[in-house]
Amino acid sequence: MNTWKITIEIENGKQEEIELYDAKAYFEGYLKIKRSFFNRLIKAIKIAKNYALKHAIEEVLSPDKEEWILNPWILLIVKDIEKEMPFWFLIKRELDLSGLLVAIGPKSFAEFNNQNFSDAKRDIKRIINFIVSYLNKFNCTIFIPKFLSKL
Repeated sequence: MNTWKITIEIENGKQEEIELYDAKAYFEGYLKIKRSFFNRLIKAIKIAKNYALKHAIEEVLSPDKEEWILNPWILLIVKDIEKEMPFWFLIKRELDLSGLLVAIGPKSFAEFNNQNFSDAKRDIKRIINFIVSYLNKFNCTIFIPKFLSKL
């Protein structure tokens, strides 16, 4: 599986590198995420205590080691509260304010979904919809590039 590497600043200047797996294999391209998802995500950040926004993405490297930091990325780090299962999604925003799901993680989630692509598609789409529908089910941290905080 091809990997994306995202460097985020966690706190006090400390950095952490997160490895995600290219989503192209699951969807024969990248899954398009509608603008309405992002509108609902913004609303969730404003009303849910367990949803937070952080300006922390320092670097984004594609599988071919090309740096992509100057794009409007969103890294969702989501944890199912009941099952204690993590989901990571790297999304690139598009000019029409929709998005493309570019990579998923962690490795256990990516490998589980690598076993049956048709089930993986359905499961990933369902989780993405649940993130903005069932706010009490998840803890969610939304990371965006640091340069966006300067705008």
